Amino acid sequence: MADDSTDERDWAVRAAVFGHIVAHGRPPDVAETAAAMGLPDAEVAAAYDRLHGRHALFLEPGTHTVRIANPFSGVPTPYRVQVGARAYWANCAWDALGIPAALGADAAIVAALPNGDGTAALAVVGEAVRGDGEVVHLPLPFRRWYDNLVET
Repeated sequence: MADDSTDERDWAVRAAVFGHIVAHGRPPDVAETAAAMGLPDAEVAAAYDRLHGRHALFLEPGTHTVRIANPFSGVPTPYRVQVGARAYWANCAWDALGIPAALGADAAIVAALPNGDGTAALAVVGEAVRGDGEVVHLPLPFRRWYDNLVET
């Protein structure tokens, strides 16, 4: 079991990952996080592993590449969220709404429709969601999302 200082460091690493995503629109690699925090790469890589095990980050299998830092995606997806001058990828429709909520900012969201028939546009303005009448469909209940997080 990790000691309290390791837990605190892991959560600080997670915060650094999120801070980098907000500032740059993409997750940092281990070396970038380590440099920003003044820690050895190996220590940050171990923290990434522990955070992945806690579902606090989701890494590409067999790597230390951040695939998901909810609600942000580390890879392009059908869900693009524009907040001011910065654009982010979201993992799903739910996360596309979660990005402006997490940032406390208005956003423009464009999502490719799953049937390949165009896109849906939403806007988050204040606490209201506005759009062109599309329905958000979540195919799995939350309790099953980690069965296959990429496909959820």
